[in-house]
Amino acid sequence: MLVDYHVHALGHKDREHTLENLIQYLESARERNLTEIGFADHDRYLPDLDFSLYSKLQELFPDIKIRVGLEIDYFPDKISEIKKIRNSFDFDYCIGSVHYIGDWMFDADRYKDEFNNWDIDLLYEKYLSLVVATAQTGFFPLIGHFDLIKIFGHRPKKSLEATFYPALKAIEKTGVVLELNTNGWYKPVGELYPSPELIQLMFECNIPITLSSDAHHPDQPGRDVDKALAIAKKAGYRRIATFEKGKVNFVHV
Repeated sequence: MLVDYHVHALGHKDREHTLENLIQYLESARERNLTEIGFADHDRYLPDLDFSLYSKLQELFPDIKIRVGLEIDYFPDKISEIKKIRNSFDFDYCIGSVHYIGDWMFDADRYKDEFNNWDIDLLYEKYLSLVVATAQTGFFPLIGHFDLIKIFGHRPKKSLEATFYPALKAIEKTGVVLELNTNGWYKPVGELYPSPELIQLMFECNIPITLSSDAHHPDQPGRDVDKALAIAKKAGYRRIATFEKGKVNFVHV
C-alpha cells in the first residue's frame, strides 16, 4: 500500500487551485499506484483554496482516497493564530512544520549563509526544540520533514543518537506521526527526510510513520515513496499511518 500525505496543489503559489490542476495531480498519483493522497497546502495560501473541489475530484477518482489537510508553520508566539487556522475547516489532518527559527527561513536558498553564524550543534538543538514544541501543541497528528535543518548539508558534530534521541523520546510521548519525506532526495543534501539511520532510531523509539513526497508540481505525487517504504521496512516498520476526519489509523505494509 502506497500513500502520499504531503502534496501542495498550489505549489509555491505558482499554480491555481482549479479542478483541472487537481486532476493532473491525481493522474500522477494513479500512475504511481497510490491508494491515498493527502493535499496539504501551506497555511499562508489558505484564502486561495477551494475545498469544495475535493469532493468533485473524489468522484472522478473513486479508486484513490482523497484526504484534505494543511501544512501549518509553527511559531511559538502564534499559538492562538495556529489554533484558529487549524479550526478554520474540517481537515482530515494538519501537518505541523518548522521552517523558521525566529524570523530566519532556514530552508530558503537565499538565506543559507545564516548557517555560518551558528554553532551547528546549538542550531540542531534549537531546531529540534521547536519540532518537539510543535508536536506538544496537540494540534498536529503529523510532523513534516523531521530533519529539515540538514537541507544544505550541515551536519551536527555530535552523534546522531546524541542529537536526536532526546527529541524522539519527547515526541514518542505525544503519539504524533513523522513522515518519510522523499523531497529530501531532490534538495542539496540529497538524502531522504529523515535519513535511513535516523529512521532506524525512530523505529527503536516507537515513532509511527507515514509516506510523503512534498509534491509541489503535478508530476511529483508519490515520487519515490516506494523507495522510502522499502527503507522503513528494512528498519523494522510493518505499518504506516493514514488520516481521516481527524483520526489516525494504521495499515499493514
